[in-house]
Amino acid sequence: MQQHPAIQEVIDLHTFFEAWLGGALPASDAAFARFATTTDPDFILIDPDGKVMEGDAVAGWIRRAHGTRRSFRLWTTDHRVRYEDSGCAFVTYLEWQTRDGVTTCRISTALLIAHTAAPNGLRWRHVHETWTSIE
Repeated sequence: MQQHPAIQEVIDLHTFFEAWLGGALPASDAAFARFATTTDPDFILIDPDGKVMEGDAVAGWIRRAHGTRRSFRLWTTDHRVRYEDSGCAFVTYLEWQTRDGVTTCRISTALLIAHTAAPNGLRWRHVHETWTSIE
């Protein structure tokens, strides 16, 4: 069964993050392009602690973090498309991370904007993450 493009984009980008941060991908412009080509110029991230980061700051942090989390695991579950039209999709999902033996979870909401040149036809415009308890 084929995933909705927005759900597939969530899965694919988080797979990239796990490989990039874990060092499985080369620290090259070509490998990093998976992130760079999928974020909108007006991208904004609100992290679980309430810190607001604009696109360039997020890209710089991710770029510098290559290979810094060797035993890192990252995956997403509970994907839902909450709204969509021809120009965008609004999704929610749970993002799980295991780092140094500790697993955390956050609820994420994301607004993805249609863009034909982007992977899965969507660019990330806005992400808001909130800590949640693991049950």
